[in-house]
Amino acid sequence: MRMGKPKRAVLTAAELALFCSQMSWLLKAAVPLEEGLLAVCENTRDAGKKRLVQSVLSGLEKGTPLSASLKSSGAFPEYLANMAEIGEKAGKLDDVFSALARHYEREDELKSRIRGAVTYPTVLILMIAAVIALLDVKVLPVFRQVLEDLGSGVPAASLAAVQVGLAAGRVALALILAWAALAAGGILAARTGRGALFLRGLADRFPPARRVFTGIDTARFSSALAMLLSSGYGAAQALELLPGILSSPQNGRRARETARKVSQGVPFSQALRQSGLFPGIYSSLIGVGEKAGALDTVMDQIAARSGEEAQEKLSGAVSAVEPVLIGVLSAVIGVILLSILLPLMGILSGTD
Repeated sequence: MRMGKPKRAVLTAAELALFCSQMSWLLKAAVPLEEGLLAVCENTRDAGKKRLVQSVLSGLEKGTPLSASLKSSGAFPEYLANMAEIGEKAGKLDDVFSALARHYEREDELKSRIRGAVTYPTVLILMIAAVIALLDVKVLPVFRQVLEDLGSGVPAASLAAVQVGLAAGRVALALILAWAALAAGGILAARTGRGALFLRGLADRFPPARRVFTGIDTARFSSALAMLLSSGYGAAQALELLPGILSSPQNGRRARETARKVSQGVPFSQALRQSGLFPGIYSSLIGVGEKAGALDTVMDQIAARSGEEAQEKLSGAVSAVEPVLIGVLSAVIGVILLSILLPLMGILSGTD
């Protein structure tokens, strides 16, 4: 890592939550940012993380805004840096970091749940794959050679059954390897901006994934909008600041179009309803909140609810995939075992 522009670090959601909490505490205590970051840096043991905080501190000492320093470091998520910029403009940077800390705490909890849900089926799938590999590489070839050595006494159907077992095992192993390669490639691509955009566009083609990411965008959009409205920003001004925090380019365009309509005099709730950024029930709540003068409160409630829904959908998708994969691989093992047992039964019957 170089000072001022370190190599992009891998910050976990838990580390981001801790950083945001520390920043919130410092700002609420009216501690100057440079002094506070210096204290954070002194209490950071990891050398890579220490250089990262030093790069942000260096930017502040040069007069660069905190949000720009976070962006230039290349290690913080774009969402965090954009939200920090909104907080700077709204004069509520301490509240922004407090909200970000809660966001990353929820994200860390979600990731922990996903890891817990994925670990067991992953280990089980790897064990099943190892059994398939053993049967396909060691057992079936030997068994086929034994049948061929028996000569004409072995029915052609028995040899065909063994071939089917070999083919099923090889296809299953090829699919497992392809899935592993795609997963590894997706993880690496997600670490780059262009790759993340490509994967986001690809996810939009699949309804289950699209619903999850739409829920995440709705939560982010609502949270930031509630913060800006409660800070005294007008609806049109607030909407102009929001497209950068959305993960989907399509939703970003929708947010800009909504801002344009509001600036032209279209009622806020109507413009949001036409944009498609919110489900129908949320659009109705926004209309009620607008009439009651409590739009910021409504948006905060929508952010909490849509975030929970996104987590539930993601957990449900992970849980749904597990039995399917295990069932398919178990069926492959069944086919391989049958390809061994059926010829054996035929040979034993012929002997009797």
